[in-house]
Amino acid sequence: MKWDFRHHLLLQIEMLRGGISCEEFSERLGEMTERRLARYVAGKTHLQDSEFRLIAKALSIDAQTLAQAWASSLGLRVFNTDAVSQMVQRAYCRWRQHSRISGVPSSPSPMAIIRARYADRLPMKTPPLRFGAHFRSRSRKDARENRARFARAYEMLVDSVHGGLASREIGAMRGISGERARQLMVCAAYIWASSERIDLSDRSVPFKNEAKFVKNLYAGLRFFAQQRFYDLAAEALAKGPVVDGDQIP
Repeated sequence: MKWDFRHHLLLQIEMLRGGISCEEFSERLGEMTERRLARYVAGKTHLQDSEFRLIAKALSIDAQTLAQAWASSLGLRVFNTDAVSQMVQRAYCRWRQHSRISGVPSSPSPMAIIRARYADRLPMKTPPLRFGAHFRSRSRKDARENRARFARAYEMLVDSVHGGLASREIGAMRGISGERARQLMVCAAYIWASSERIDLSDRSVPFKNEAKFVKNLYAGLRFFAQQRFYDLAAEALAKGPVVDGDQIP
């Protein structure tokens, strides 16, 4: 745990939370910041300066103070004037070094947004749309082929949104890779959304498994709280029994 920036931040949050309950802390964080913190603790993404400052605000402490405490727990030195940016950047470099996820998206996938917001508007029957419709110089043969390509991609999109299948499963069913299936579904999703005048840049839609990440966030806080209790109890026991406020030699 020595160089685990995530767990050290979680430990500092628990130590500085004081009398703020988990429920109140959740309310102070707000849904978006809570989800970002949970994803960071789960190792799925990194924190931004603005998000770190919102965490400090939820704890009712100065962001520089929280950053310095985070650095101190890791045995790192930071400049007092810019501790937040330094620690966020160091944590980001550490995350990039050890993350097994490359190219983590900054927002949920188009499929996730449609599933959460517009599933009732996505018809099971393929609409009369096609790939490359903006290229007016395409021949009639190209138009037919692009319509057929869109139909195949749209069927996969329906499997994802209405069937709840993962890209890997959808790709396996059609003899292609999961990544290729995802690419085709994204294209089909944007073409369909454009025809419906739907904006797929909705950042309020949660990522997959985010509810579990949030649950684990508070489980981690409770774990560190219990560990702190054990440490204090051990210290008191080491000092010997106390009678009427005085330690017995």
